[in-house]
Formats: sequence, C-alpha cells, structure tokens
Amino acid sequence: MINGGFAGGGISKSSWRWHLKEVYQVRKSSLLPGHDDPVVITMILANANLYRTLIDQGSSADILFKPAFDKLGLEEKDLKAYPDSLFELGDTPIRPLSYISLYTTFRKGVKSRTLSINYIIVDVNVAYNALIGRMTLNRLAAVVSTRHLCMKFLTNEGIATIKGDQKLARKCYNEGLSLKSNSGGKEVNTIELGKTRIHEELRPQPEGKIEEVQIGDNPDKATSIGTKLKESLKKQLVDLLRKNSDLFAWKASDMPGIDPDLMSHKLFVYPGSRPVQ
Repeated sequence: MINGGFAGGGISKSSWRWHLKEVYQVRKSSLLPGHDDPVVITMILANANLYRTLIDQGSSADILFKPAFDKLGLEEKDLKAYPDSLFELGDTPIRPLSYISLYTTFRKGVKSRTLSINYIIVDVNVAYNALIGRMTLNRLAAVVSTRHLCMKFLTNEGIATIKGDQKLARKCYNEGLSLKSNSGGKEVNTIELGKTRIHEELRPQPEGKIEEVQIGDNPDKATSIGTKLKESLKKQLVDLLRKNSDLFAWKASDMPGIDPDLMSHKLFVYPGSRPVQ
C-alpha cells in the first residue's frame, strides 16, 4: 500500500484537493472517466458493515488495523501471537501485534460468500479500516478491475459483483497523504534507487500548543512561541524578538539580492507545460 506518486491528480496539495472535490460533481452511480482510484469496498465483519476496506492485490497478507479492531468491540483474549514481521517496499519491518480469525462476508443477499480469514492486527495510522490481500482474493476466485472499480467472484448462485466506492476511495487516499504530511517532523518516506538513498523529511514542529505574539509595529508583524514557557523566559524571548524585529522579512522587498544558491522559489510543473494567465 503506497500513497503518492502521480496518482491522485498530481504532486501538489492543491491538485489533491481538486482531485477529491471533482468526484462530488458526478452522479452517485457514475464513475469519473480516466480515473486512477483504488478499489475500496464495504464488507461484513463481526456483524458490522466495515467501510474503508482496501482491495490490495499486491499484499500477501490480510490486515485489520488496530483502531478498527477496537471500534468493532473485539476482545483481545481471542488474539493469537504472530511470530514474524511484515515488510513494505524496502527492508523496513512492521511489527504486528497479533492475529485473529474472523468470519467475513462479501456482498449481501444470495450471491454472497463468507470466509474465515486470518487478519493480522497492525497498529499504524492509516485511513483504511482493513486491507484484503491476494490470498483471500484467490480463495474467492476474485477478479478485480481498478478501471471499473469493482470486484467479481464466484458464488453457488453465480457470479457476484461488489462495486467500489469512488468517493470514499478518494477521501481515504487524500487522508493518507495528509497523515504522511502531518507526521510530526519524522521521516515520512525513504526510497532506494540503486545505491542512492533519498530521505524526505519535514521541518521540525514545535512541541505542544503555541500562541501568537506581536513583535512589530502593527498586528501583521507577529510570530508564534510555545505556551509552556515560564513567564520570565517568555518575557525575555518576546523582548528579544521585538528588539530584533527588523531582522524579520515581512514582505518580499525586505529580502532583495538573495543568492539563488541559498534560496529560490520553484514551481513544480510538468516540463513543456503551456503558461496560462
């Protein structure tokens, strides 16, 4: 399960937002043409409709994420020890909590299938409740079409079809990108290309709550400091910032002649794009 890349409308946050809004402009029964959305379905697990279930043909395991386990009211005494680790892209292991066997029903009505599935419980922050991998898909003899956002499988009454929820798929995808972006300054992505290892890191984030203080001659000239500071230290810091407020760049004209090697602003657009006013 990898989020990012050129799916989801592009590589900028504004394109992700438009990608999500776009799907609400079509009829409920229609699919947007030329989409690249994942198949996200609803299945019946522990007598509840479990939304946000990702169909992942690249996964060798069926996953139930810990927040969903808790919301379903399942009991930890039914958990069994899982002795191994899981691996995503690369060599970083994920340590599962345990696993549990649960009866799972795909689709309602006569054309339904119920299987006992061993779900590995993983406690990570994701937008999905569960993930169905290729082992279960093979047991269902399922055929998954991302183009048509549906899954077909065999039943005693013929071929059944489960349609994916395109709106929910885009919502989960965008939430997944937001979770990566708000990981508190930790490393959010590691990619190995040959012998080159690339780290994408977010800037450090302040600890705890912050408050805004005016340090210039008008309310627009303000900055933020932590609320946990002692009053004496807070006063010293604010006095220091106000004394040196002329060092802050409040507008573009306050920082002329900066060497582009030091800092520059770039627009991430596709090469050959035609400028539009």
